[in-house]
Amino acid sequence: MQLGWKEMWRQKRKFSMLFVITFLIVMLTTLITGLADGLAYDNGSALHELNATTYQLDPDSEGQLTRSFIDVTANTSNETMSVRPLTVTIDGKKEEVTLFALPSGSNIGPGTYLETGEVLFDSSLSEQLGTGDTLTDFASEYRFTIAGEAPGRYSHGPVIYTTNETWFDYLDYSEQRPYVSAEIGTESTMSNPLVMSQQDLIESVPGYSAEQSTFTMMRAFLLVIGTFILTAFFYLFTLQKLPELGILKAIGLSPRIIGRALLFQVIVIVSAAVATSIEVMYVVDALIPSSLPFLVDFGHVALFGSMFIFLSVLGALLPLWKLRQVDAIEIIGGKAS
Repeated sequence: MQLGWKEMWRQKRKFSMLFVITFLIVMLTTLITGLADGLAYDNGSALHELNATTYQLDPDSEGQLTRSFIDVTANTSNETMSVRPLTVTIDGKKEEVTLFALPSGSNIGPGTYLETGEVLFDSSLSEQLGTGDTLTDFASEYRFTIAGEAPGRYSHGPVIYTTNETWFDYLDYSEQRPYVSAEIGTESTMSNPLVMSQQDLIESVPGYSAEQSTFTMMRAFLLVIGTFILTAFFYLFTLQKLPELGILKAIGLSPRIIGRALLFQVIVIVSAAVATSIEVMYVVDALIPSSLPFLVDFGHVALFGSMFIFLSVLGALLPLWKLRQVDAIEIIGGKAS
């Protein structure tokens, strides 16, 4: 370790350049991780805000709330939730929203008591909306009155929250049969319901899996490419140091000590790059506008940082293998290639 530290100190410029390159690669990976986590949360933040853990859906719904239709009347004793995409008009302009109908006054959603016809809206819907304004369903012309704000988005679109009383009133007004999207808890009126957890519902949001799979593939490629780049740099550095390494072996320094010095350098540089990138991530998170879906999940960032360190140590096996092949006599005699 001491040997590796002394070399880094004496060749600060070379190792500083290697640190900057490693930092940029790790930073790109962590930024993509923050964007992926932000988009994942934005895709189902309305579901994240719900405090229920178990949901019963229509078995033919494929896990999607907007495809689940359970024949339940307004006087049911079970707690229910209904989710439906709507096109509403605001001052003559059409907007796409998702309606979430939840039990009135419960702790499952925003927990606000609302009168029939009242809704809470996500501020991303419109900056001009306020308490007392109205939203009109374009298809049925049912009018919702805004009673306040509550954050929530579904499938990257704004959510409006209301109560089950308003939901059944809306269905009756638009002359549709009464139904709900999910029954909350372990009790169900169906004989064979599709039981889902909150995370299952979030992962079933349209586009969620494809979006996250794309980001996972990007992060995997960045990890592999970054490891190759770092391995190549350390391999080239090892080739440049062959005469010095040959002299060290000739005077009795074991290859194990030299290898430990190299591993120490890899771990120090990559760990410093990971730690710095995490700090920069928090700065970026504080500076970017709230409208950009970006979220710093320390657990995810630390996971990918640890993977980068692990892969970099594996990549160091190539220069370590080269060290074991060094023949001190050939090196000193100038015959090594």
